[in-house]
Amino acid sequence: MLKILTEVHSGRISKRGACEKYGINRNTMALFIKKFSLRTLGQNISNQALSNMPEENKTALLEKQIRYLTKQLEQAKLKNESLKTMIEIAEEDLHIRIKKKHGTKQSKE
Repeated sequence: MLKILTEVHSGRISKRGACEKYGINRNTMALFIKKFSLRTLGQNISNQALSNMPEENKTALLEKQIRYLTKQLEQAKLKNESLKTMIEIAEEDLHIRIKKKHGTKQSKE
């Protein structure tokens, strides 16, 4: 399946073409594309596969990876901010200290 997804993401074959060629349901293909995201593919694509790829396909793949990683970074930032806000609200409403002071040692129990 990884080989098929690599072909699709490299632009050698379309999603529909891969479904027809390998006899895969479109929903199954969509599921695998979602499961094996560009992050997974980026880790598994060898330098040899990239070197054999036409330059415009390499550029397109790297641009997809950049968009994906940028989106992941933005989501992580939003999650971090929401957790900080949640802690601040909990501290104000419940009057308990959740955040530790910087440089305090953990208590030994």
